[in-house]
Amino acid sequence: MKKKISLILISAVIIIAGTFAAVSGASKTGTVKASGAEISSSEENSRNARFLNMLNHNYVYDSDFDDLNDIVNNSLIALLDNRDREDEDFIPAELVKEFVRSMYGVEIADINQINEDMPKKDGYVYIIARGYSKFNHKIIGVTENEDGTFTVTSDVTVSTHENETYTCKASTVFVKNSNSRFGYNIISSDIFTKSENV
Repeated sequence: MKKKISLILISAVIIIAGTFAAVSGASKTGTVKASGAEISSSEENSRNARFLNMLNHNYVYDSDFDDLNDIVNNSLIALLDNRDREDEDFIPAELVKEFVRSMYGVEIADINQINEDMPKKDGYVYIIARGYSKFNHKIIGVTENEDGTFTVTSDVTVSTHENETYTCKASTVFVKNSNSRFGYNIISSDIFTKSENV
């Protein structure tokens, strides 16, 4: 009887220890490891800094990912500092293609198919005049998923072109890509209002 009780107590201790270890898998930066891969805190900080940099240069959200024109036109906002000096309505096409490839993993075979009804200039992409919002992210959680992707949850401060500011949350999925200058691609990013769940 004593042996049986001892075995039960030992089993309970092992289960509790295992549960504690699993809960401790979440780091101080809010990373939860679903795939079991272990990385150092410096690697984690470096990776999260890349995620934050990409988030703060991202203007593609929700259903924008479904349309190549939306991806390109919203990407142009991140590239406005690279406008042609002689004609500020255009941005070099190669720069646009590289940004879209590195940021979203999207290859543009023919840049001339973008904004077909807009003014054209050889080797450039036309910037459609419009107002736009700016997004400032703060990462509050990173989860490494079983398929190797990462889901990043962030608080977002949105500043509109009408000088309004509000906060919301975003859920963004990253995938590793050694061919990206960022080391990752964003494959989806959804913004949620306070009344929605992330």
